[in-house]
Amino acid sequence: MVDRAKRVPHRVVSVDATPTNRAPPDPMRWLEIIRKHVTDIEAPFLKGLGRWLKVSWSEPSSDLLGVTRFELDPNELMRRRRMRAPSGPVHIELHPILVDDSALLAHTFVHELLHAVGLTDHNNRHASLTEEIAPAPSLAESPVLMRLRSEVLDGQDIQEWLCTNCGTSWKRTTVSRPKRCPRCARAAVIAHESSRDGEH
Repeated sequence: MVDRAKRVPHRVVSVDATPTNRAPPDPMRWLEIIRKHVTDIEAPFLKGLGRWLKVSWSEPSSDLLGVTRFELDPNELMRRRRMRAPSGPVHIELHPILVDDSALLAHTFVHELLHAVGLTDHNNRHASLTEEIAPAPSLAESPVLMRLRSEVLDGQDIQEWLCTNCGTSWKRTTVSRPKRCPRCARAAVIAHESSRDGEH
């Protein structure tokens, strides 16, 4: 479960996103759900957060899917966490590329809301809660993830892989290096520059 959540990138590559006139999502419904999954100790800022929280869309040029910014400096924020005092103003920005991808929007928003309630670290607890409350969509279910993967792959120097055991070459379709050849299943895969157009 946690590993699946980690596949969702926090940063996006440069894409042609446009501003949106749609209102940003309302945090109150999600905060009520989060309340049922966390303790007062781990989420000290949850109480009264509705008063302090602002949600907006980021600039289309942002390279972050979502970001949470506290107005207070980290030392004061830590002190308030210990005292279980309010966090002061918090601003969550969501990338407008998420507008037409409801599952990824929910996943990203919950990820940021968990930061806002006090789970400020990117640890296993934060990842598992995000996945439990708003699961990350699979690549096939997410137009944004498919678009981001395509942008990343197009920008890679390596566009093909070659098996040094059986000689099979194939077009790169994943960000990570394949562990085995799809034909002979040997772990003899290297980067390959094709010199024959259209032949694999």
